[in-house]
Amino acid sequence: MTNYKLSISYDGTDYYGFQIQKDKITVQGEFQKVLEVFTNDYELNYSGRTDAGVHAKAQILSLKTNLHINHKIINSMNALLGRDISINSFKPTTKNFHARHDAVQRTYKYFVSDNNQRYPYLKRQSFLYSKELDIKMLNKASKLFLGEHNFSSYSKISKNQNPNREISKSKWIKKRDYYEYTVIGNSFLRNMVRNLVGAQIAFCENKISYHDLIQNLDDPKKQRVNHIAPPNGLILWNVKY
Repeated sequence: MTNYKLSISYDGTDYYGFQIQKDKITVQGEFQKVLEVFTNDYELNYSGRTDAGVHAKAQILSLKTNLHINHKIINSMNALLGRDISINSFKPTTKNFHARHDAVQRTYKYFVSDNNQRYPYLKRQSFLYSKELDIKMLNKASKLFLGEHNFSSYSKISKNQNPNREISKSKWIKKRDYYEYTVIGNSFLRNMVRNLVGAQIAFCENKISYHDLIQNLDDPKKQRVNHIAPPNGLILWNVKY
């Protein structure tokens, strides 16, 4: 078998997340349906799950198969995948390459438009926030998440899962039509980025204090912070190996 590294992009609006689920339409499920038009002999892995409604600019797959993948196959697969999912690059790689286990860094971006710039055309890929945001307050909060922390108060933790993650970048910038949050880490817990964004916006609304943001990192409570941004603003942007 040849092992291929593929980069796919998708609009996750109409999908129940990336990972295949019984009786639900998922990105992985649709990808495998198309792949199985060409072969049933394959092993597929991916860099990470995305939740229902979340998008990806570059979700990475490792695909072991006896099928000889070339540009003609990719073009045919893209035609069958439709408008929401696209294979943007592919190449043969080492036989041991694993899309999830070999990833050393993941980048997510979150996009928000506030009430000074509400553009409905952005609603599938941004959170149309009904109030005004303060970039200085957002970045005051965002700096707290840098470094290694226990993020159990800011995510959905599975039983016996290690809640510690290391964040190397957490920053907001203001662009003409929207606010862009970039967060880079070694890996992320379920709902973690949306929870971090939700908590930062709640801080701007004075619904959670600066002290509470810190306290939930230093001494995580059993109950998670109940501020979660909607999925449509979140994009898996890049995976580094």
